Amino acid sequence: MTGLTQQFTDLDAAWRLLQQRWEATEQVWDDRVSAEFAAQHIEPLAQQTQAAMQSLARLAQVVSKAERLVK
Repeated sequence: MTGLTQQFTDLDAAWRLLQQRWEATEQVWDDRVSAEFAAQHIEPLAQQTQAAMQSLARLAQVVSKAERLVK
């Protein structure tokens, strides 16, 4: 597994764990403050994580192509 692939896998696993924990938290913390927290922190983090994962996937493709050209 390449370094970029491992980074992608690690980020994906961490994000899935955070989502699971947030969903569990929402079961007991369901008020205006939790909604604000989600809007200010969870939702932007979801967007940033998705963008990072897309960038890592694209970078892994570019590196793989470069490695094939060098061989």
